[in-house]
This record gives sequence, structure tokens and C-alpha cells, in this order.
Amino acid sequence: MTPTWDTHWFPHAFIGVMEQVQYAVHTATPPELSVADNVRTMALIEAGYRSIAERRPVLLSEFDL
Repeated sequence: MTPTWDTHWFPHAFIGVMEQVQYAVHTATPPELSVADNVRTMALIEAGYRSIAERRPVLLSEFDL
């Protein structure tokens, strides 16, 4: 299943993350942010959207991380 969003995508928001990935590949070192960090970031964003839509606080524990 491929995730989809009904919102706008702002690729410039991920410049730092992508730079870290490229640097890690170039230097054969781990990136500063892990995949798990990025998954939690996306869950936080999704929680914000859900909170707005449902007019309630949304906890990250509501997501399978």
C-alpha cells in the first residue's frame, strides 16, 4: 500500500534530510537522522492534520510506529 496525502507537498522542507542521506552515502557514515526519526516526524505531521480534522488532541500512540 502506498501512502497518499490530500495536502500539498513541499520538497524544500526535506532538503536537510536529503543532504544528510547524500553525505552519509558519500562518507559511508550513518546519517544524523535515522529512518525511524523520519517515520516519527511523518506521524507527528499526520497527528497534526488529524487533530485539525477531528478537533481533538491526537497522540502519537494512536499510530503504529
